[in-house]
Amino acid sequence: MLLAIDIGNSNVTYGIFDKNKWISFYRIESNINSVEKLLNIKKYNIKNIAISSVVPELTSLYSDFLYQSYNIKPLIINHKNAKILLNVDSPNEVGSDRICNAAAAIKLFDTPTIIGDIGSATNYDVIDENKAFIGGSIAPGLETAAKHLFEKAALLEEIAFTVPKLAIGKNTKTNLQSGIMFGAIDVIDGMLNRIIKESDWNKFNIIITGGFGKLISPHLKTKHQLISNLTLEGIRIIYNQQ
Repeated sequence: MLLAIDIGNSNVTYGIFDKNKWISFYRIESNINSVEKLLNIKKYNIKNIAISSVVPELTSLYSDFLYQSYNIKPLIINHKNAKILLNVDSPNEVGSDRICNAAAAIKLFDTPTIIGDIGSATNYDVIDENKAFIGGSIAPGLETAAKHLFEKAALLEEIAFTVPKLAIGKNTKTNLQSGIMFGAIDVIDGMLNRIIKESDWNKFNIIITGGFGKLISPHLKTKHQLISNLTLEGIRIIYNQQ
């Protein structure tokens, strides 16, 4: 039984994999006070643990806590142990979440793949016909951009992340929802199509994932597959390759 943990900038997502299937998923806030919530899975007979983390100060905290709680030393995924070809200038700079996404895409598909991971940042990860990660793009995420707007504009209040029916808002709330949500959707469509044109492939796959993936996916014009727990699947695949 494997506990796979994805430590992101805003949330920690973790899942339990046993007997060829995921049996449960959880999401908690990404901070030092949330780590003890991992005790809520003590009922499972966890034998192995693997972690992908983009928050260095939480990596050792979670690793030490899990070792003390379960007497299991977690595998911390990085560019060296992932066994993924990273055809970029500085492989050590590629985030482990992007490495795990690439590992999952390589396992799932035989053709080139573009991944749109919509979270605190929006990452575009590209895997070529040789099953190598060749780079991509990183942009501010939907929530990150919105929070910056609210911080800088004193008269604007935070809103729920809901896609409105119309682009033309009739009040401040719907104006904000239109600008934030449709702005993000159009940017993602635009970036995906820019990468497609630049890559010049005849056959390829597009995957949407991440914390906001399920919200954004139905509104994208670009044909794609939604795979919500792609990073956790990549963690599992990399762990099994050790």
